[in-house]
Amino acid sequence: MLPTTNPNSKNAVSLAEKWLSQKPVYVDTETTGLEKNDEIIEISIIDYDGNELLTSLVKPSQQIPLEAVKIHGISNEMVAASPVWPIVWSRARNFFYGRIIAAYNAPFDLRMMQQSHARYRLSWHENLTFVDILPLYSDFRGVWDPIRRSMRYFKLEEAGAFFNITLPNAHRSTADALLTRAILHSIAGKPY
Repeated sequence: MLPTTNPNSKNAVSLAEKWLSQKPVYVDTETTGLEKNDEIIEISIIDYDGNELLTSLVKPSQQIPLEAVKIHGISNEMVAASPVWPIVWSRARNFFYGRIIAAYNAPFDLRMMQQSHARYRLSWHENLTFVDILPLYSDFRGVWDPIRRSMRYFKLEEAGAFFNITLPNAHRSTADALLTRAILHSIAGKPY
């Protein structure tokens, strides 16, 4: 673990150790955008030991905007023959039950799962347990943001760079889930 003078760091380390002891799965998604009508076009689930449980492109119910393609590189042509969200979800949900699900900015991934359900008029009845690595890392770093009046939030790639993690932030779901896993391990002072 890197030295820090932040008094909240000990709490963040303790919480990271607790989450790791519960052997979480890690999830990341790529989407058609960030708005309320956007949906998932790629999902990856990584096991606590770093093994890939599921990675799938998802054919959306709408076109992927060029602005989104420029970020993650996933084009409409790439997803054309991919399964739709209800099919992918039927496989993905099995890896979540009874597990803690760790994500960097977990509310976003959860919202996108719910929105992807809504695009197919599916009700969301899932009772999943998410933990969010983004505010945990924010507390660990302890940089005050006077505008938000709380600890500053950092992008995934900034957190990875802080710990000198050589895994890329590729804006692809598998790479980003693996980076999230490495950040949680690094906060806890554990090898990844």
